Amino acid sequence: MKTDNITSFSQFVQSQIQTLTTCQAKDFDEIFKGVAIGGLEWFGLDRLTMFPNSMILLNDGKTVTVARSHVPKVDKNKLAVGNFPDYLKLLRSKSSFQLFNNLELANSPISTLRVLHQEGAHSHIIVKLELFGQTWGAVSFSSFDEHHPGLSPEQLNELRALCNIWLVYWQHSSMAKSLSGGEDAIVDEGEKLLKLSKKQCSVLSLLAQGLTAKQCADKLFLSPRTIESHKYRMLDILELDNHTELVQFALRNGLGIEES
Repeated sequence: MKTDNITSFSQFVQSQIQTLTTCQAKDFDEIFKGVAIGGLEWFGLDRLTMFPNSMILLNDGKTVTVARSHVPKVDKNKLAVGNFPDYLKLLRSKSSFQLFNNLELANSPISTLRVLHQEGAHSHIIVKLELFGQTWGAVSFSSFDEHHPGLSPEQLNELRALCNIWLVYWQHSSMAKSLSGGEDAIVDEGEKLLKLSKKQCSVLSLLAQGLTAKQCADKLFLSPRTIESHKYRMLDILELDNHTELVQFALRNGLGIEES
């Protein structure tokens, strides 16, 4: 689909990058919705959901879903029924693309795909997201237009490229917002830091330097299993969700910075 004076995918991507580059991290979530709508319109798709590989389907605060005005918004309660964990397995697939046409949606053994068909979706695409050589998650797209011709192999590759651009900006905005937390957040984190033992702080400092559990264990003369135990205990104490948030917490609080 051509919009305004933009007639090529290269021009379209440049316009998206310009919008994302100039927005403030605090405004990213709202700006992204407009950018995502632009992506849907360009490829003639109608709804997308972008979410991390490690999170359950449509977990509040961990996913982003955007829909064009003429299609139904995502109903979490309706989609997370039956054997929906089988849909999660699709999201963690190593396949670059997974395509489902109208007939496949209608007759799928996976309840989530059948519900999509009942909502009016005529096709569904799952695009794998990668960051630093690892599968990070996926973006799912649905088309509610029975006359949509489908995407060519070239368009699928363009769609994946666009998704990976979105991912990089999304990750950067999340880190920027996390690292620039307000004064109240800093005070709260200082109190949480006091709850950690000296040994846990040592482990956290090494993890924040990028060391693996085995490397931490070697430096502290502990077993890798003990390091993992400390890590998960700290996630619980600090009320964090994953390794990335743990490292960000450490860096915000001066841990993980090697002395010269």
